[in-house]
Amino acid sequence: MCKFGNKILIMFYIIFPLLLTTSCAPTLVDRVEAFQKAANSHNAEKLLSFYADDVRFEIIGTAMVIEGKEKLRKPIEEMSVLNVHLTFTDIKVNGNTVTYKVKEQSDWLKAAGVDALHYEYNQITFENGLIKREIAKPAQESMKIMAEFRESFEKWASEKRGQEWAKLKSEGITKENVSKWLAIIREWQESKRAF
Repeated sequence: MCKFGNKILIMFYIIFPLLLTTSCAPTLVDRVEAFQKAANSHNAEKLLSFYADDVRFEIIGTAMVIEGKEKLRKPIEEMSVLNVHLTFTDIKVNGNTVTYKVKEQSDWLKAAGVDALHYEYNQITFENGLIKREIAKPAQESMKIMAEFRESFEKWASEKRGQEWAKLKSEGITKENVSKWLAIIREWQESKRAF
């Protein structure tokens, strides 16, 4: 009886902590939800903390491929100053890869008269708890909307606000100039309504 009782105690002390830690460990779905929360907090440093130093980020159907966390910093800072809000749905896990649909809204899109962009999927692969690879595939309609916006806006801005547009374009979007970017986009939007 004593030997049997000792085996039960030993199993209890070994298995119970193991069960406790594995059942309390965050899942990849939890990690993705924390990632979404960080993206919507508009804190670039917090969001960057989810990425591995050698991350690869890609948007399918565009020329955007970014290698490395430091090179990802500028686009993430732009997301922060533009108040990007991401909504993730249909989250699926397969091994260390998570795939989900994304709805993106921002001050930039709102100024351009666009409610939201949609992504057929965003796929992130984790390694050691960090995002090692991220691939986004915008929906065809969203790609079309953005292409039309860029073409029309850039043509108008070059013709109507040449020097200001050239300066903004060379600077990129920053905390210091975001209000100028949004103002010029709103002005373009108003000019379209005038016709």
